[in-house]
Amino acid sequence: MSASCRHVGAVSLLGALLAGCGEAPAIEATATAWPEADALFHADPRWLGADDAYSVDLGGGRVLWLFGDSFIATSDANVRGESRLVRNSIAIQNGYDPSEAAIAFFWNGPKDEPASFFPEKDGIWYWPGDGERVGDELFLFMMAVRAASGGLGFEVFDADVFVVENPDDAPPAWVMKELEMPSNDDGVIVGSASVLAHDGHLYAFGADESGGHDIHLTRFPLPASGHIDFTKPEPLGLAFEDGQTELTVHHDRARDLWISVQTEGFGASDLALRTASDLRGPYSDLETFYHPPESDREDTIVYAGKGHSELEGADLVVTYASNSLDFPTLVADTSLYFPRFVRVTLRTP
Repeated sequence: MSASCRHVGAVSLLGALLAGCGEAPAIEATATAWPEADALFHADPRWLGADDAYSVDLGGGRVLWLFGDSFIATSDANVRGESRLVRNSIAIQNGYDPSEAAIAFFWNGPKDEPASFFPEKDGIWYWPGDGERVGDELFLFMMAVRAASGGLGFEVFDADVFVVENPDDAPPAWVMKELEMPSNDDGVIVGSASVLAHDGHLYAFGADESGGHDIHLTRFPLPASGHIDFTKPEPLGLAFEDGQTELTVHHDRARDLWISVQTEGFGASDLALRTASDLRGPYSDLETFYHPPESDREDTIVYAGKGHSELEGADLVVTYASNSLDFPTLVADTSLYFPRFVRVTLRTP
């Protein structure tokens, strides 16, 4: 794809396609905030916000939420100033409409010392990538992270995968084990973006963390019986450029399109999408569809834009995260760091 085709944010997808920038059909998206759904993430007074926010359909109206750094209250005051920031937490939502659903949050440790749901080891912690339920098993891809000098103070350097053998049980009773998956030499964090089962394979989109955020695609055969062999990944190469570490790809059955959702840029970011007729592409260029109001605030970053195709209440339900570059502001300002919901209306011209 040419440079001119990668930077056409001011034109519509239809115009980009007519200009020869891809083969995917055009789609128009408009979006509005959904405060009634935002209340879902305020249901537990001890869970005081997080980022990441991948969702996985467990079936039967149950949805797994996977969160990154999470504020967990350590006192009855239930304020961030008296909390611990654990590296990850999860939740189970019951009901597909987030504005009406119930939710329960999970982490480890006693009240005064909360701990990550997926424990740290040897100076490495986990931020969740995406996951997928396949039959009776749940596969969760994790970003392996460690402290680093410079930048934002961390480095996403590898990916691990876990299998939950009993995902229908409550998370404290999960039987979970880590599976072997080799690192790659290209800096691609397999599964950091989106994971989905399709056409006899488990596909994992991952960002190239070696110097950019181009998105690469890897797949693993789904055997008729037995477990997925993660030791033999099949790299499929570049899916599209100008991605993010975290994003989603899903199939829109109503329009028979593959839609990828992400934030565009760093800091004062917008929500944007691209489309393709085939999972493997080619994908259209990004089209902005929503400007989060947090992006207009000083020292605030907006990131982790994701679509949640299993959720109801709109043509597409999207969330994003907001954060502050000033940690005391983040602790004091609870209008930040709770994931926000957006309702998206899609139309094919």
